[in-house]
Order: sequence, then C-alpha cells, then structure tokens
Amino acid sequence: MAGRFVGSTGCIDCHPEEAARWRGSDHDRAMEELAPGSVLGRFDGRSFTQADRTWHFRREGERYFVELEELGRPRVRLEVAYTFGVDPLQQFLVTRPDGRLQALPVAWDARDAKEGGQRFFHLVPGESIPPDDPLHWDGLAYSWNSQCASCHSTGLVKGYDAETERFDTRWSDIDVGCEACHGSGSRHVEIQQGDGRRDASGSGFDLAFGTWDPNVWERRSGDRIARRSLPPGQDTELRVCGPCHSRRSPIVEAPEIGAPLLDGYRPRMIEPDLYFSDGQIRDEVYVWGSFVQSRMHSAGVRCSDCHDPHSLALRRSGNALCNGCHAPEAYDTAIHHGHVESHAGAACVACHMPERTYMEIDPRRDHSFPIPRPARTESLGIPNACDDCHADRGSGWAAERIAAWRGGDRSPPPHWSDRLVEAGAARSDPERWLEIALDAGQADIVRASSWLRLASDADSAPSFELLSERIREGSPLERLALVEVARRLAPAMRLALLQPLLEDPRRALRVAAAQALVEVPTQLWRPAARASFARALGEYREAQQANAERPEAQVSLGSLALQAGDSVAARAAYQRAIERAPYFVPAYVNLADLERVLGREAESVDRLREALEIAPDEVMVRHALGLALHRLGRSGEALAELEAAARAAPDQPRLVLAWALALDAGGRRDDAIEALGEAVDRRPRAGELHHALVTLLRDEGRFAPARERARAWREALPADRRAQGLLDELGDATQR
Repeated sequence: MAGRFVGSTGCIDCHPEEAARWRGSDHDRAMEELAPGSVLGRFDGRSFTQADRTWHFRREGERYFVELEELGRPRVRLEVAYTFGVDPLQQFLVTRPDGRLQALPVAWDARDAKEGGQRFFHLVPGESIPPDDPLHWDGLAYSWNSQCASCHSTGLVKGYDAETERFDTRWSDIDVGCEACHGSGSRHVEIQQGDGRRDASGSGFDLAFGTWDPNVWERRSGDRIARRSLPPGQDTELRVCGPCHSRRSPIVEAPEIGAPLLDGYRPRMIEPDLYFSDGQIRDEVYVWGSFVQSRMHSAGVRCSDCHDPHSLALRRSGNALCNGCHAPEAYDTAIHHGHVESHAGAACVACHMPERTYMEIDPRRDHSFPIPRPARTESLGIPNACDDCHADRGSGWAAERIAAWRGGDRSPPPHWSDRLVEAGAARSDPERWLEIALDAGQADIVRASSWLRLASDADSAPSFELLSERIREGSPLERLALVEVARRLAPAMRLALLQPLLEDPRRALRVAAAQALVEVPTQLWRPAARASFARALGEYREAQQANAERPEAQVSLGSLALQAGDSVAARAAYQRAIERAPYFVPAYVNLADLERVLGREAESVDRLREALEIAPDEVMVRHALGLALHRLGRSGEALAELEAAARAAPDQPRLVLAWALALDAGGRRDDAIEALGEAVDRRPRAGELHHALVTLLRDEGRFAPARERARAWREALPADRRAQGLLDELGDATQR
C-alpha cells in the first residue's frame, strides 16, 4: 500500500541533526509564507518602472501588496501570498481569481548593496511585454501552479480542472521538505511508533540512499585521480535529484519519487537551443543534462560526493573539495592551471565549472566539467573559460598561452565535438553525428543527442537495419531519440521499428512511440500489436491530460480527437489552446489543417494568416499558406508565399521543392530548374531535390546536363537507386 505524506514536522524530533542542517537552506526557503524575516524585499512604497509599466510595492500591517500601473489598462492591485526563493533573488507569488499563483517578473535582488543588490529588478529587462506575449506577467510562463510548484513544494497535487479551467493546488510541505527526497513517510512513522509492519528495507521507505562515506574513493600509490572502491550501484541520488534539476516535461500527473527519470518525465537532450555544440550549458538546464555528459558521472561520482544533501553546502571549500579525489600535487599547481596560487584562475571551478548567469543575477556552474579549449571557440562557436577573465585578449591568445605552458602542444584533450570540427562547422555533416551516435565510449546522452541531430537533418539517412539494431540494443535515452529518427520514415517502416517500444519498460518511450505511430494506417497493424498500441496510446493521452493547462497538450489532445474522427472535440481543443495562449502558433496551424480536412479551404487560409500575424517569420506557416492558396486555385498568391518560405529557409529541401514545382506548374520551368540547381548545390544529399532536378531537365530535353546532374546524385547518394535508373533512361533517350 502506498504511503502518505506526513510533513517534515513529523521528522524533526527523531532527526534533529539533519533538520538543523536543512533549516535555512535553499530547499527550506524555496517557498515561504509571509512572516517576519521571510520577505526580503522592501515593501515601503517604492516603485519600479520598465517601459509602460510601473510596479508599486506597499505593506499594510502584515499584508503585502503590489499595485501595477499599465499604460491604457486599469490599475491592478495584487496581494502577495508567498515568497519564492531567497538567494540571490526573491520572487513574490500573487493570487489570481482562478486559483493560480503568479510569480511576478519583478523580483528583489537579495545580494548585498555593494554587489548591486537590495533593489527591485525585472527578469526580462528593457522590454515592453504585451498581454499576448508568453512572457507577460499574467501568462503561463509565470504560473507557479504549472511551471514551478512541483519542485518548490512537497507532496504537490496540481489540482487543475480542465472543465472549469481552475486550479486547486495543494501540498504537504510548502517547501522542499524531507519527503521531497525520501518519499512519503507515513509507513516509516508507523514502524518507528510500533504500529506498522516492517518492509524489506526495514525503514518503511521505498528508497535507500545509504550513508555517505568519503573513503569509498581511494587513490592508490601513483594514482592522480581517486577511483571508486565499490560499484556505484543503483543511481538513487540522480533519480531523486534529476527531476527537479533537469530540463524536462512531466508525462504523468504525480511522478513517483526515485523512479527512473524516463518513467515520469521526458528530458531534453543536448539540443542547440539549450547547449553549445560541445555540450556546454547555454540556456537554463538545471544540471542533470550537463552532469550526465561528464567523466565524473561515468566514474560513479554522486551528488552527495560534493554536496551535503541536507544543507546543500559543498563538503569542503575551494580547491580542497576537488583535491579529495584529484591529487593536488598534479592538479592544484601552476604547472597544471598556469596561474599563480592567489589568482582567481587557480580555482578548479574557474576553468572546469565556468559560470553562466540566468535570471539576470544568478550565476550557475556547468556540471559537464569542461576542459577549456579556446582553440575551438572560433571553429565551433563555443565559449571557453579563459575568456571569462581575459575577454580583451581573445581566444587565439588564450590558445597560445595554454600551448606555451604545455610545452608547445596546442591540441586540446580529445572530445566528441572534435569530429564536428573535422566536418568544417558546428552544423556538420550527418556522417559525423552518426560516428558520435555509434561511439560506445561516449555518454548515453551524447549518443542520444547525436541521434536527435540526425533526426532533424534532412540529409541524413541511416539504414533501416542500423536503426533496428540500435532500437534493440541502445540505452533508454538512445531509444527515445531514435523515435524521432523513425518519425521521418514511411508508415510501414516506422511501425516495424517502433512497435517493440510500445512494450518498453520505460514509460517515456512507450508514450513517444505511441505518438509517432498515431497516424499509421489501421490496415498496417497486426491484430496482436493493436492491444499494445491502445495501452501506450492511453499513456500518451494521460501525459497530455497531466499538462492540460498548457496549449501544447490541448493541441495534442485535439489531434488525438481528430485521428479518432471527432472533429468537434478537435476544434474545441485547438480553440482552447488559442484562448489560453493566443501566441501559440501550432494551435492555429492545426486548426487550419482541420478546416482543410473538412473542405473549408478559405477558412484554412484565414487561420494561417492569423498565425502569420503573430509570427511573420515562421516559414513553415508561410509554406502551409502557399499550399492552401494553391488548393484554392490562387496560384499567383500561392507562388509568392512558397517563394518567400523557400528563400527564408533555403536549407529546407521540402520548401525549395514545393516552390520549384509551383514555378514549373506556372510555366516557369527554367526558373524551377535554376532554383533546384542552387538547392542541390547547397544540399547535395537531398535526394528529392536531385530527383526533381534531373526529371525536369529530362522533360525539357536537356539530356547532357540531366546526365551530369544524375551522376552527381549517384555519387552523393549511392544507395538511392533512382539515380542509376534515370541514368539508364537518359542513355536510352539520347540514342533515340
């Protein structure tokens, strides 16, 4: 029987030492009720103005208020319900009529005044953010219930009612309490009080962390780095810490504490919007994705080896922490780091855990533990720690200095991203990503992320046999990424690859496979597989319902309804998404596609034009509008939209192909051939572009250039048998 959350107050009497370390920590103060000492901001009538908004902070007795003046809108009076966070900034949660708590984007800088603190500031400085923007203060991005609560409070029940569109969010502890990490404690309490039956662990908890022992790391004579004397065992700590210290999406309403990450969440990987091309942190990614790349993780280092799990403080200060495993005579010396002992650059973290600042004033360290490689800064566009102190000198100077103290050796230590340099740029040849994906010496997340890159590259074409092998043998993260590769395949091949994942042990894989197989025609399914698909599809639906307040989930639920033939429910879901998030372009696009399915092409065009008003640079929307106009017979307008899309994204073969075919249909074959020729030269591995170009040249009677282009096609894509087929045909044509 599952236990119940009892609250941290039930733990303190028996565990006073742990409670003392936890009290006052960032976990303890993650969210607090208003009380003396909890409110750091000065609500003394002071104001903060940005663009067309002024925020006034006032206190009335024991109540705190924020009054918002916004140009052209009525003055709003907001009551603060809770504080949120403490160091280096504190936000304030205000109540809204539908049960939401909103985290205001104007926060208090809790740093010392001499550091620039003790002031109100805006998390998105300098901008006027309109009400239909995702970053508007009253929008979803600042909704505590949806965005923040699950990691800042314990025993959380989000309590969203999709019918009434209201929240009734509850918790067992307002902050990150004991049970946030140890799991529900009722069985443990019953056992300790003599009222409960002992379980296998004897504790009443499902999780067992063990006791931290620094002696588990041994450095034998001659070793420069300590080795773990015991096998790491089950990675309980990372399972517990990972969900709140990762960039991920929940796929169940209440993920189980300590379960494998992929049973409750779908994590983001090393993707260009989140990480630099060598895996260094770019956006706010919360540690997990960088740590699991690291050699530390592969060696068995756990969170508690460096951090006290109750106070969150480091086990030791400065380089002493690193010297516990890394021989100081080898590493804590100028011969290694190239700086005098008193210089900031002599700190291990200065080079191997560089900081990146988020929320304007919150520096966070990179847990992939990168080695500074200034020689790669220009070729890969990556940051290097040397520039943090020596930005005025440049990365070339830093590379020379490193080479000088290494005795002239300028080459950085080997790294998986070196293969991208060989390919010429960070946007590299798919073959390089494939090499990384198949390198068993790389971390799971690196291999998985390489598959994800291949999934987004129109020129990549891994064989079906290889994909099938990796689906069978790859790690869970790899298999999750391979689902995205399989989505590009024809329905029958996609089904053959992904059907085994419908029974995968990890829920995230079952959900992803079901999503990828939704559109596979019924006649392709074997009866025995349909039951597995139905179960996995149910889990996919539950994942959307767990996030029902989000527009993405409503669009997914609408697509499921449409697939089931319920156009009324589909329309309602798409319209709900638009009502909740008027800026969410996919909702307009899906609604436009629904209109197309129902034969309402004019209405489809209207929805796409609405989307372009919101996001005029969305080339896929412009492309869809061109196709819709073409179906209406408005060829001139269609051609203009298709051309605009293709010119805005010339590296997208699909867009160029549609434009070229429209040119040809409009009697402009020479222009179509020219557009295709330029596109093929840019993307020589895009088979559909080759096929269209050679076909048009053949049909125009230009056999010599057609043969030349067909040979280039065959050389670039030897597995594409269409090239040889057209070459054979062209040989016959020239003899007639």
